[in-house]
Amino acid sequence: MRSLRTHAPVGGEPSANDNGGDAGGALGPPDEQVLGEIAHEMGNHLHKLYYWTGYLREQAAARGESDVAAVEMLDGAVERLDRFLHMILEYFAPARLCFTKVRVADLVDGLGQHLPGRRLVVEGIDRLGETSVFVDAGLLGHAMRTVFERVASTLVDEGELHVRLELASRRQYRGVEIEFRSGAAAAAGSLLKSGIEMAVAEKFLHMHGAELFERETDRRSLVVFVPLYA
Repeated sequence: MRSLRTHAPVGGEPSANDNGGDAGGALGPPDEQVLGEIAHEMGNHLHKLYYWTGYLREQAAARGESDVAAVEMLDGAVERLDRFLHMILEYFAPARLCFTKVRVADLVDGLGQHLPGRRLVVEGIDRLGETSVFVDAGLLGHAMRTVFERVASTLVDEGELHVRLELASRRQYRGVEIEFRSGAAAAAGSLLKSGIEMAVAEKFLHMHGAELFERETDRRSLVVFVPLYA
């Protein structure tokens, strides 16, 4: 397996050791071959875990014992570990961008189908829906779905999830804010923007010059800011 390359820290000069060489620095871009080998090895171990949890489930069911619930908990933990490890690889994997013009309306289109029994209400779609942003539709779509799902998980008795579109400025850039308003389960003090899935979403947003932040007014929100490039 090839080792990851290193380079000098950004914004600084290389540090030298006694022999005048590079004493080391931050890791460079992840090597795709290394990540592929890690994914392969990880898949082998997860395959064994899935096999043995399946075996234990069959044995427990055959005996009619009460440890079936424990095996199901183990199986669920393996599935969560599988998802977590794949998200870590996705975070570190190099991503290739293919930019195209996308309507703001298309960024929120289809999200409502992930709200069974509830309604998605998009405010400002009549004013900004036809506004175009220059993005990689796949990567930004992934980030938007992740943010949407995090906010949707905070709904309790609410029958609607509200999304607000608004023109705004951050630093020197004009752009569009897409604000996802959380439900009652977003307790005060809890971080909506936490976890590896949100870290991956934020990575993809940063690659577009976009931002993800929390806002708290009468209702807590997760806000995606996508710049408009003239």
